[in-house]
Amino acid sequence: MRELNYLVKIEGNEALLEKFIEAINNNTVKIAKDYPNPYELDSGERFLNSSVIKYFFQTRQFSKELYVEFFEKLRKLSSFKEISYTIGEWIKEHVTNKFFDVKKEYWEEIMTKKTNSEISISEEEKEILSFVCYVAVCHIKYGASYESVTANRYFDMVTELGSNEVAELKKNGTGKLPKELIEYKDNDLTAKANDVFATINIKLANDNEESYSKALTFINKLLQTDFPKSFEISFSSKGKELLPIKGLPKCGQNYLFAGAVKYQNLHKSILEYISLAKKEYQWYTNLEAENCAMPSTFAVLALGLQDEKYFDTLIDYYQTVDEEHQSIQQKFTSVFLEKFGINEKSIKVYISAILSMQEHPHNKVFASYFSNENSLKLLLESKENFAKYYFTEENMKDFLDESEAQEMADYYWEGVMYTTFGQMENFSKIGKMLSNEGKLIFEKLQMNEQN
Repeated sequence: MRELNYLVKIEGNEALLEKFIEAINNNTVKIAKDYPNPYELDSGERFLNSSVIKYFFQTRQFSKELYVEFFEKLRKLSSFKEISYTIGEWIKEHVTNKFFDVKKEYWEEIMTKKTNSEISISEEEKEILSFVCYVAVCHIKYGASYESVTANRYFDMVTELGSNEVAELKKNGTGKLPKELIEYKDNDLTAKANDVFATINIKLANDNEESYSKALTFINKLLQTDFPKSFEISFSSKGKELLPIKGLPKCGQNYLFAGAVKYQNLHKSILEYISLAKKEYQWYTNLEAENCAMPSTFAVLALGLQDEKYFDTLIDYYQTVDEEHQSIQQKFTSVFLEKFGINEKSIKVYISAILSMQEHPHNKVFASYFSNENSLKLLLESKENFAKYYFTEENMKDFLDESEAQEMADYYWEGVMYTTFGQMENFSKIGKMLSNEGKLIFEKLQMNEQN
């Protein structure tokens, strides 16, 4: 067995674990760089973080204030993700299994409150339920978007056991953000946000530049805090304009940025929003299934149809999205080509769009943009410089050498050819429609398909 260079066992190591607790409270503990990233003292001793947390639970009598203070230090030290499982096991022991019968149906846990008439909630247990609410909020604010499932399960448990704290959180949020950040009202704008349920409500009294400017300022200031990274925007105004992209869902984000992008002076604020909102593995929570979208999506698409100077914004967005789970951006591709066609700059946006999802659907209109020699030459140049043009530094770190990078480039190129020209059986028909020079270029584009 591989010898561990860190400690795991609690029994017999209590004195050392006390040093770890002290170091955490004094902000002097470190995170080791090697997996599984144990805690490390200045003196060099290492301990697995889950064991340190278990020891804390075993030796510290429950106090919400004490527990929250301790776990806030750990959250800031590493991340909530690194500590959430061990905390969840403690909640399971002290709340879930104590008050609920739990059974699994497929992948879902079904909880039913125990019917024992002797069950009652002590004052300490009420404090524990409040701590569970704190943990639920952490899942929403610092976890991936899917962790809202865990948060809502905790909220349901707490409510079922008679606590009104969830109702208070729904009404007022955590109360940790200043009122001026979560509420605003004047003659142009009424805005309110909730940092627990990740909602931003925007209502414009006047459909003008000033109103949109105030709305964007409100949202951007909010996103500079630790407001949840997955969120929803509800929006209402006298105008009902949507982005000119067929198939996009009608939602607050769509209405907001379709209206705001009309004003050139607001583009800087929209770019700021994109920078603050664009987070991989986070989602707009009011969109589901095939419409799921990373925050910033509608703002990026709105700017992307305005001017070539926003092409880099589009490319950066395409390189950030979770290509395994998001495909809403496919609805933008044909609209983008209709607006800008194919040139030296737009072709990189087009191919980045294809790479932003596992399989971008073919649209017969795409091939029409590559029916001339100039566009075909640009496509061939992309093929010959694929890794240089379309692989990020992070992509290149995943490859062992240049040959592996080229092998992956060839694989992606098959997707580019399919999205652009459709199935291989269509290629001969397409070739007949090209000039002699175009046919030669088209043959070079197909080489990967034929090998």
